Amino acid sequence: MQSTNEELETAKEELQSTNEELTTLNEELSNRNLEMMQINSDLNNLLSSIQLPIVMVDNTLTVRRATPAARNAFNILQTDIGRPLRELRPNIDIPNFESILRDVIETLTTAERKVSDKGGGEYLLKVRPYRTSDNKIDGAVITLFDIDGKKSIGARKTGKT
Repeated sequence: MQSTNEELETAKEELQSTNEELTTLNEELSNRNLEMMQINSDLNNLLSSIQLPIVMVDNTLTVRRATPAARNAFNILQTDIGRPLRELRPNIDIPNFESILRDVIETLTTAERKVSDKGGGEYLLKVRPYRTSDNKIDGAVITLFDIDGKKSIGARKTGKT
C-alpha cells in the first residue's frame, strides 16, 4: 500500500512538472502569437499605404497578397486571396504573363516588360522572386510602375491622383 502511495505521489509530481512546462510553453506561444499579429498588422498597414500595384503569388501562382492599387489593376478583390492568378481578368494587357512568372521563379531572375492598360496607360511590369526569410523561393512579387505620367489605374477608377 505504501509503495502504491509513493508511486502515486511520484506520478502527481511528474504531472505537476509537466503542467508547469505546458503552462510555460503556452505563454511563449501566446507571446509569439501577439508578435505575429503585430507584424501582420504592420505589413497590412504598409501594403495599404503603398500607392503602387503590387501582387504576391506563391509557387503555384496563387494570389498571396495584393495592395489596394493592385486590386484595380489586376481586378483582385480581397476574396481573391488564395485564388489562382490565371482566373483573374486584369485591366492590364500582359502577354505570356504566366510564363513570365514561372520563368522568374525557376531562374531566380527579375523580369521587366513594358505593358499597357485598357485605357492606353503605359506601365513597367517588374517581377521578382519571392524569397522567404530563410532565402527559399516561394513565388513571385509583381509590381507595376506608371511610366507615362498618367493617373494610375486605381486613380482612374476612383477619380483620385
